[in-house]
Amino acid sequence: MKTLRMIALAGLFAAPLSMADVVVIAHPDGPDNLSESDVRDLYLNRSKAATPFEIAEGSEVRAEFHEWITGRSNSQLQSFWAEQTFTGEGQPPAEVSDSARMVDEVAATPNSVGYADPADVDDSVSVILKR
Repeated sequence: MKTLRMIALAGLFAAPLSMADVVVIAHPDGPDNLSESDVRDLYLNRSKAATPFEIAEGSEVRAEFHEWITGRSNSQLQSFWAEQTFTGEGQPPAEVSDSARMVDEVAATPNSVGYADPADVDDSVSVILKR
């Protein structure tokens, strides 16, 4: 019983270490005062205030971002966008291959937002939210 408690306790402390760091980034001349709610609205097709970009499925950074901002899993996002597309209400954000490419794309696209691993972020973009 003591061993099970120790394993459970170790799991609680290890879980935050396994999460990817993620920041929300924007084009330097783009939106710089977005709240978590504003970013959620962009990624759930409720706002057109900026152009969001998405990292391709399978990325730990993508999973962490959506857990934080939209509160949705990958399968929930797939269902959401299937419905949005089917009803004609919207299309999912354009995808990039990885976090480094996200930084490049946001830096090159005025009025755009994205998310990235902080290790990939440079001064070509603005960090607007940190987890």
